Amino acid sequence: MEIVWHILYSAVQVFREAAAYILLGFAVAGLLRVYLTPESVSHYFRRGKVKSVFYASLLGVPIPL
Repeated sequence: MEIVWHILYSAVQVFREAAAYILLGFAVAGLLRVYLTPESVSHYFRRGKVKSVFYASLLGVPIPL
């Protein structure tokens, strides 16, 4: 039974450490939703296969930072 409590405690610790980053991600997503219209986003991603991938990779570069 002790192992179950240890696993639960570790899971709670991981969630506590990640909570700030999850909330920051939700805040950024909310700001993007408010300030970017679907038309402005689709303008960059409908041009062609190569340009769409290029723009998506540029947007995805800062995510791991």
